[in-house]
Amino acid sequence: MKRLRRVIYTPTNLNQNLLYRLQNNDNTLIRIIFSCRNLGNTGVTTLMSALEGNTHLSALDLSSNRIETEGALSIASLLMYQGQSDNCNSSTNSNSNMSAITNNKSIDNASSSRGIRTLILGDNNLLDDGVNAIAYALETNQLLESLMLDDNCIGARGLAVLADSLRKNYKLERLHLKHNSFQSLSPLIACLFNKTSLEHVVDSNHSLKHIFLDCGYSYESSELEALLKINRLGRVEARRTKVALYLEEDLGRLFEIDVDARLYPDIIGILAQSGLNGVFGIVKNLPAAIFAQRDRDGCGLCEEDCMEVEYL
Repeated sequence: MKRLRRVIYTPTNLNQNLLYRLQNNDNTLIRIIFSCRNLGNTGVTTLMSALEGNTHLSALDLSSNRIETEGALSIASLLMYQGQSDNCNSSTNSNSNMSAITNNKSIDNASSSRGIRTLILGDNNLLDDGVNAIAYALETNQLLESLMLDDNCIGARGLAVLADSLRKNYKLERLHLKHNSFQSLSPLIACLFNKTSLEHVVDSNHSLKHIFLDCGYSYESSELEALLKINRLGRVEARRTKVALYLEEDLGRLFEIDVDARLYPDIIGILAQSGLNGVFGIVKNLPAAIFAQRDRDGCGLCEEDCMEVEYL
């Protein structure tokens, strides 16, 4: 069988032939660079409409196209559509734009992605409202792995909404936010490690592995990078590590966990694996009856109990 030729396609304009091929799900079009084509909101809306039924396009570069809030809304609609389609299908069954598009690691399996995995929107004029629309779409879209939003005049409000939405996203791994107008990274830090309560820690984002920012955020940048490094351990290990860090800050929080007392030794084991320095202090304060009961009953954990431990 003749192997299909999949190339990086760089059209000079949004022509009818391209739209026809996208609408008909041409499986040779998996990477399109549409940078600096002066599409504007109207052109982007037309392109998004053509992509609604497309399951092969995996990487799309729309940088420098004068896209504003109106265009961002059409992009968000496509992301939501692809996310909802992927959910239905599941229930029944680098430094430059060019390097990101040609990164084989992120798009070799494009045929199974059923949607865009790499989206480049740098150097447009999305503003906070446009970014907010895309942020809401990320709550349902669990396909996108890399999103570039450099140079889009994103302020504190837009960053806060984006960070909040990312708590509900478990797929995005790379986020580019250089040359925007927000001044603090605190929303991103809270997104990765929300210490309001144990439940909030567990519900934090454990998937983002790389966030690209300007220099100059000093301590906040170091704290953010430390959390991203934890996320690079993998979602399960990152979640357990953050739970351990949360409890280590105040060991009394352990006794506020609403689980059967028999589970404490198992929870402590999880925390010990994560490197909790104060495990001995916790063990010393546990009632001896807990261990006595455990010795009499063996493990004594039913399936429901084990699920409570895995919650961590």
